[in-house]
Formats: sequence, C-alpha cells, structure tokens
Amino acid sequence: MNNKGFTIIEVLVTLIILSMIAIITSNILQSSLESEKESTQRLNSIKELNLASSILRRDIRQIANVSIKDFYGNKMYGTFISELNSDNLMFTTKVKSFSNAVSPLKRVQYVVEDKNFVRKQYYSSNPYNQDEYVKSIIINDIDKLQLSFLNENKWHQSWPVSPITSKKIPTLIKIEFSLDNKDYNWIINPNIDYALQN
Repeated sequence: MNNKGFTIIEVLVTLIILSMIAIITSNILQSSLESEKESTQRLNSIKELNLASSILRRDIRQIANVSIKDFYGNKMYGTFISELNSDNLMFTTKVKSFSNAVSPLKRVQYVVEDKNFVRKQYYSSNPYNQDEYVKSIIINDIDKLQLSFLNENKWHQSWPVSPITSKKIPTLIKIEFSLDNKDYNWIINPNIDYALQN
C-alpha cells in the first residue's frame, strides 16, 4: 500500500525550519530599523549643528563695531562683551529688516540656558527693556561650552581684555563645546580689523 502524505517528523522539521527563517528575518528587519533610526538621528544632529554654525557665523561676520549701552542707557565697557569664564557673548550685528525705516543694527546675545545654546535678538542695538527679545534655541543639550578670543596672537577667556581692546572686535572667536559625548571646536573670523573711533 502506497500512502502519500507527510509524517509527523517531516511536519515538525518543516515547522522548525520555517520558525528559524521567521526569527532570522525578524532580527534582520529589527536591526535595519534600528540602523535607520540611528542614521536619522545622526543626520538630524548634523543638520542642527550646521544651522547653528551658519546662524552664529552670519551674526559674527556682520558685526558692527559700535558702542553698547546697558538697559539704563549707560555706556558699557566694550563693543563686544564676554565676561571671564562665562558662556555668554553680546554684540551688535546687522540683521535684515522688512522695512527701510527700521535700523538693521540689533543687539544679539548668545548664552547657555538650561543646557541649551540660545540666541537672543533684541529689537534695537541699545534696547531699554531687557525682556523684549526674540529667543531661538540653536543647539539642544550642550555641555561644557567655553569661549576664547584671539588678540595679538594670544587667546583670552574674556573680552575686552584692555582699554584698547574695548574699542575692537577679537581677531578670532573660538567656541568649544561637547554634544552627545563628542567635542566640537568652531573658530570664526569676524573680519573686522578697525577700532571704534569716538
């Protein structure tokens, strides 16, 4: 008698082989999804850094070497200001306006707040209200930001460093920070070599 069909052993072997194929396929699919997620996160981080770098470089390259006043109208010591060991820098830059009746000169301040590198743009070059500004977070979750300023081939941790430099913009501005356990070092040339004339 010739019975055609599958034995239990053949069925079990087939099920085991199909299970192994399903497990291998699901592992490959899962690793592909994780790899895509990591790549997307890396790309988003690179885009964020590129945008932050572009905004900062634009502001610094369009610096106007003019006097800065505090919020009470008193003249401050310097046309570009960053205190010793601070994560803060302040200067006046040219920002395009929608109207020619509005001055393009605006005060800009970069500062670390709650582990975010923040850009504050005030509505004028010498604002009277310290709460009236437009705030943009340009880098999230930043660590260990340090600012340095080059003058006469020497790096300084604050600016200005003397009465002479209080009327000048640094030759180079170095911004060092950590993000996602990686260290970054940006050096920006303001390209202004003249002193403020009073």
